Formats: sequence, C-alpha cells, structure tokens
Amino acid sequence: MKRLFVIRHGKAEPHGTTTDFDRTLTPRGLSDAHQLGVQTQSIHSNGSPILVSAAMRTRQTAEEIARAWGTSTDHIKFLQEGYLASDRAWLTWINAWSDDHDTGWIVGHNPGVSDLAGRLTDQTLWLPTCGMAEIELHAESWASVFAGMGRLRSLSTPKSILTS
Repeated sequence: MKRLFVIRHGKAEPHGTTTDFDRTLTPRGLSDAHQLGVQTQSIHSNGSPILVSAAMRTRQTAEEIARAWGTSTDHIKFLQEGYLASDRAWLTWINAWSDDHDTGWIVGHNPGVSDLAGRLTDQTLWLPTCGMAEIELHAESWASVFAGMGRLRSLSTPKSILTS
C-alpha cells in the first residue's frame, strides 16, 4: 500500500512586476505552508520522495513545509518541467519512484495537481492554495500506480480538514 500527498502551492503574490514562474508566496501563503508542515510532521518520513515544481511559489511552499518538519531540503527534487505540469506528467514521474518508501509528496500547480488527485481517486477535486489531498493507493509499487486505484483519505485546506 502506498500513500501519496498532493499539495497545491500556498497563496502567491498577484501577477504584476514579475513573471508567473517567479511569483513569491504572500505572508499568508508562508503561514499556511508552515501550518501544513506542522500538521503533517508526524506522517512525514525522512527520505520519502518529494517532487516539486521549480516555480518560486512551489519551492517556497515545499521549503516551508520541510522547515516545519525540521528536515533539510536536500532530498526535494525541483522539476523545471513541473511548472504547470499535467496530471499525466505527474503520474509518469510518480511511476518512476523507487519503492524504498511507501509515502510520496507532490507540490505543484492547478489544474495539474487537482486533476492528478481526481484521476487517482475517480473524484472531482479542486485543491485551493495550500490544499492537500492524502490518497491511499492500492499498489505494492509506485510503477503500478494508475488512474482510479486510489482512495481519498483526507482533504486538508487552510480553513478546514475533511476526513473520509
């Protein structure tokens, strides 16, 4: 059994003087990411794969979560191609993970991350900023993960936590 945590980046500065790729988190976005890290500290295991879009707001979200976990960011893989990646791209990268760990983490953008969570669980999901879907995957290996095989265990938002 595998567990996947799919996270949308925290609240970002509005479009303006910088490119979309370089937008930073707002103070609320940093705070929400820190709170998500505190909330998930007990379920994180060192060395679990963490794939993150290389955009500034996703990097900052992942770094703030890692800070709350009390771990370094050395094991986080920042993907240039993760910027606005599709659900299919995320699934391809997940399928390539080593089976050394039973939990994995994704930090990305909508619509890709919401579509990924929806594809895996056969549900319609839309993650708000700093929202997280925890998905239980009925698979023995990451390579065998495919659409429809997951069950949504919980959906966390900065305002509420819904558990199924």
